[in-house]
Amino acid sequence: MKKRDNIYEAFLDAIDEDLRGMCEVNRKAELPLPCPYCGEKNVERLAKSLVGVLEERSPDIPGLVPEQYRADVHEARELLTAATLALLSLYFSPRDSCMGSVAAVVSMFRHGCNAAFKSTGVLLFEQVATGMKYIVKKDVYIPSPFVRHIDSKKPYDRLHRDGSRGFTADEDDAVMFYKRYLKVQRRMFDTSPRFNFELCVKRPFEALLDERHTFYYMEEKMEIDLATKVRGLQDRYLLNCARAKGYDLLDKLMINALLAYLRDGTVSTAARESYLAQAERLIGHVTKSPRSAQLNEDDGDDRIA
Repeated sequence: MKKRDNIYEAFLDAIDEDLRGMCEVNRKAELPLPCPYCGEKNVERLAKSLVGVLEERSPDIPGLVPEQYRADVHEARELLTAATLALLSLYFSPRDSCMGSVAAVVSMFRHGCNAAFKSTGVLLFEQVATGMKYIVKKDVYIPSPFVRHIDSKKPYDRLHRDGSRGFTADEDDAVMFYKRYLKVQRRMFDTSPRFNFELCVKRPFEALLDERHTFYYMEEKMEIDLATKVRGLQDRYLLNCARAKGYDLLDKLMINALLAYLRDGTVSTAARESYLAQAERLIGHVTKSPRSAQLNEDDGDDRIA
């Protein structure tokens, strides 16, 4: 808890006095953020300050974010933070407008192998944008129960001429910030589909989640299991390289950064575990060298589906 408290204090020091007063009004949350909703401009100011503090306290590991993508990743962090701040204060209880909830929502975003993939984070915001809630176990959509606190309106009740439902970016600030985030995300996906944009965006927020895992008695076993898996990935990567299988430059940067992160003992085991799948997928995605391809014309490339 001390780490989160220190980050929260730094955040309060970074924002203006009027914003600090808005945080203090919300007495129902631990490490509170403004609730009721404080408006588009104030949310933007809060998001910029929070991301600035988090990036300073939890900097990107070397190589995780290629230089050409840094500006886009930073912009996306601010937009997703603003969207989350708006969502929490507009649709959730005051006790949910807090630092921990922001980090929890951001952590719901995952990278998919195609543009149509929808993570839990995406589905959460779509309840406002479409008025519908997806039930994974039943694979069906039902009316969203969300109610906007400022006017008691439901996204589901907002029916458009084309038959669709939900609030548009002009009608709801959470949707507006989220749509702006999606533009950056889709631009990045079109540029490099395998670049794990979501992983890079949410990296600083782990500083708020690391110490939420209180089952310390399990930590030793988890650490041993993780170390074994990481050694296996490292060996597999080196073996692929030795067999003249090639990785492109972006894959190499991401793999080396992920392996370094997975070995970083200063980060909680639970936080590192969440990136194993991405490392496995990148290491498994190799293309044969030109010489190897000539000698084995019948062999297919090992690619992500």
